[in-house]
Amino acid sequence: MAQRSKPIRIAILLEGREFACPPVALPFSLEGYPPLELEVVPLEARAALQPGKYDLILDGQFLTQGLPNFSPEKLANLIAGPAALFLESLVCRLQELGQKQEINTGVINSATDAIITINEDHLIVGYNRGAEQILGYSREEALGQDLKLIIPPPYREVHRDYVRRFIATREARVIGKHVRLTAQRRDGTEFPMSISFSVAEIQGNLYFTGIIRDITDYREMEEKLLKSERLAAVGETVTRITHEIKNPLLIIGGFARQLRKVPGLDAKSQQKLSIIAEEVGRLETLMAEMRDFVRPPVAKKSLGQIEPVLDEVLELFADTLKEHHIEVQRIIEGPLPPTSFDPQQIHQVLVNLLKNALEAMPRGGTLTITSRVEGPNLEISVTDTGEGMSPEVANKNLPALLHHQGKGHRPGPGHLPVHRPGAARRLP
Repeated sequence: MAQRSKPIRIAILLEGREFACPPVALPFSLEGYPPLELEVVPLEARAALQPGKYDLILDGQFLTQGLPNFSPEKLANLIAGPAALFLESLVCRLQELGQKQEINTGVINSATDAIITINEDHLIVGYNRGAEQILGYSREEALGQDLKLIIPPPYREVHRDYVRRFIATREARVIGKHVRLTAQRRDGTEFPMSISFSVAEIQGNLYFTGIIRDITDYREMEEKLLKSERLAAVGETVTRITHEIKNPLLIIGGFARQLRKVPGLDAKSQQKLSIIAEEVGRLETLMAEMRDFVRPPVAKKSLGQIEPVLDEVLELFADTLKEHHIEVQRIIEGPLPPTSFDPQQIHQVLVNLLKNALEAMPRGGTLTITSRVEGPNLEISVTDTGEGMSPEVANKNLPALLHHQGKGHRPGPGHLPVHRPGAARRLP
């Protein structure tokens, strides 16, 4: 551990005038601190000393005496003898102190965190460049101001009370710890911060320093992580519930189908058993959808034609579309090559699109389904003449590559890109 240098003890004799050092402002910036330049003058250049060139001339060995054409009386800033030797050592210490100050200032100002120091009167006496970036106040605006400048209500006076209590009791509660609080920028907005407190006693005066880090991004990531963990927990619960319910449903449905085959059952009993079987099937479908929601199924692609899937889905909706006075237009732009896709997943996507179209056209309209080859993809476009949806709803709910297109908001060409494998199957 480095030993502290022996203190320099200086006595100042006064006669009827006051002497006071300027108030302390921490060197978080080098502005206002003139550099100290030392110049050693060789013996042969003594006669070239010019009045006004130097703020102070030190001659500890009386080398200026006896020089021809040199009058020491003309140099009011000349100090010779033992006093000069003492001031030489003092000036060297000042130069070293200035270099250390410049290093410390560079370290503090290059920090991305805000570093703020206040005195016992709750006034800001230290304020680095990171504080300017985070809080919006310049160093000139912040220095000398009460710390309440950056403390949002209702904590402004409470913080001042904390400082007063520590000064009176020297009992630390948050000093030496990291805590999360809220700070206020110049524009009035509040933001979450992590702050560590420290205190230093210098010549009987206390200085409190806080290192502030804006944790807005960290808080958002934390919330996303918690949400992700909650969703994962929900997924596990749904998976477990669907697994537990699946087997009883299979048994109930199986028994209902077996009982329907028993001879001699009246029509009403047959009807009840049919209802049981249908409801069990509906619950099984619901369980499968819940399971697929928390754990999307792996696509089972195979090479084939996609038009038969379209025909099958349209056949399912044929009566409903007719009842709602919806006209269907099929457009096939050129021959469609065999495509690699999962028939079950494509079937479900098309069903969802047609359901959306029905809901968008309660008073009838036109549903247009277009199939075409678009570059390396096969594109299916589903367009209706319904009211569409607002941009907010569309941006929130529509998948990136699959849009339901109505005449209200049109986010772009509604399409379902499907990879078309192999250069040999490319259209000429």
